[in-house]
Amino acid sequence: MNARSKYFRGREPILTEFEILCKARGLKQSEIISDMIEKFVRENRTQTTLTGFPHERSPMTGVFDKASVLVACSELERLLSLVEANDPDRERKVTFQLELAKALRVIEPVYRRTRDPKLGELLAQAEARLG
Repeated sequence: MNARSKYFRGREPILTEFEILCKARGLKQSEIISDMIEKFVRENRTQTTLTGFPHERSPMTGVFDKASVLVACSELERLLSLVEANDPDRERKVTFQLELAKALRVIEPVYRRTRDPKLGELLAQAEARLG
């Protein structure tokens, strides 16, 4: 079994009580914590609300990622072409920035998941336009 060290912070007085209970029963704290982590991972592995949690990838995941990147790139290109074509005045610029910000909220998880280089370039251009 592979093992590595990981250090955690905890709240008092529960940590002290945990240490006392483990010592009184002759239990190893690391084994108890490892079991708890394993149980947590097993119970939460399929939870979709944790975007940063690495999920097992199925062969179909690549298709969905490609489709998401295609849609995200298309939307960013559309918005960037609108601002370049119109050279908006102040009022239209604010409207454009709000529209771009709304699109970025949807695009962010796609980029974080795929790290697509083309999408990254478009995001850099969008960042310049927001500034």
